[in-house]
Amino acid sequence: MNEPLFNSVPDVIFAHAFTADSYRQTLASSRDIIEITYITEGSLSLSYGGVTETAFSGDVVTNRYEAPLTVDARSRHSHHTVCFTFETKEPFSAIPLITRSGAGTSQICRLIDGIIMIHTLYPDERMRPAGLFIQLIGELCAVSDRPVSGTPGEILYVKRAKEYIYDHITEPLMQKTVGAYLDISPEYLCLLFRKIDGRSVIRFINEIKLESIKDLMQTRGVSLCRAAEQYGYSDGNYVSRLYKKYYNENITAKKQPKNK
Repeated sequence: MNEPLFNSVPDVIFAHAFTADSYRQTLASSRDIIEITYITEGSLSLSYGGVTETAFSGDVVTNRYEAPLTVDARSRHSHHTVCFTFETKEPFSAIPLITRSGAGTSQICRLIDGIIMIHTLYPDERMRPAGLFIQLIGELCAVSDRPVSGTPGEILYVKRAKEYIYDHITEPLMQKTVGAYLDISPEYLCLLFRKIDGRSVIRFINEIKLESIKDLMQTRGVSLCRAAEQYGYSDGNYVSRLYKKYYNENITAKKQPKNK
């Protein structure tokens, strides 16, 4: 996909992190606006033109505002979003509504967080957010050009697995339990998960639980032990060690503020 050529410097409309227990909004179509979001916790249901898709943790949603889009979350979720006005010399090929994490979205997520940080600390700054936004569009175009890993059937298995995991995220979850729900072996499920998502099933489950636990601790003042119990862990010390292993920092470390 060719990267667009901009007629002028893109301007940031908003850039923030958002967390809610439930969320529903219909976004009307508009011209020369683009909103790019990545999911950090939970999932979002996206409905447009009679089609409904689900974005999961690590996925990136790109709304070009070309048609009305209904965004719905029935349970707790978090996402980080940047929104810009822009004008290009000519229309460019549409970036997919959802760019899956398995395609390699880590750099996209870092660029979104960089824009949020700069806009939060320096709200009158124009050039640095615009520069990161242009990099962000370039990365989205590059990721969109990569071949899709996995067959439609394999992708559907992983999608259904993630839906089951999110529906039962507060329970103790095992790979064999998810495999049994899909009527496939745990080994085959893990193989598919690594192929499509890039992570093991257990890694995916633990990351969702750990991020949720940390969010409970920081936004609601819940103790580590109590937050761990709410997500199926009986040992707070184990959760602390697991978080350190995954993220190389303590679970009690404060997140950098990203809200406006």
